[in-house]
Amino acid sequence: MSGPFHLTPLAEIRPGMVLSDVVRDGKGNVLLAHGVVLTESMLASLARHGIDMLPIVQAEPAPPPLDPVAVQGRLDHIFRKHDRDDLGDWATGILRRYVEDYRLQREVSQ
Repeated sequence: MSGPFHLTPLAEIRPGMVLSDVVRDGKGNVLLAHGVVLTESMLASLARHGIDMLPIVQAEPAPPPLDPVAVQGRLDHIFRKHDRDDLGDWATGILRRYVEDYRLQREVSQ
């Protein structure tokens, strides 16, 4: 089996779900390959073949939303020994901006 999966009853499967493993019939013939995105017609065909459970890829949990205030607070802590407005410490200012852009998932301009 590839990756985290959940053995799901055919009645609970919806079109668009993804197989995490090969599906075989009772004789060992491959019906569907792993990674296939299921359609309504595939589900109907599987029911006709007597398949009642399918290994379905588990959806990854959504990442928590970004909190810009928390990111800034963490960066203030990391860069606590460096003054943001100190123009003489330009390298640290650039580093902080790059880390801030990365953590806030902003595009970095070249």
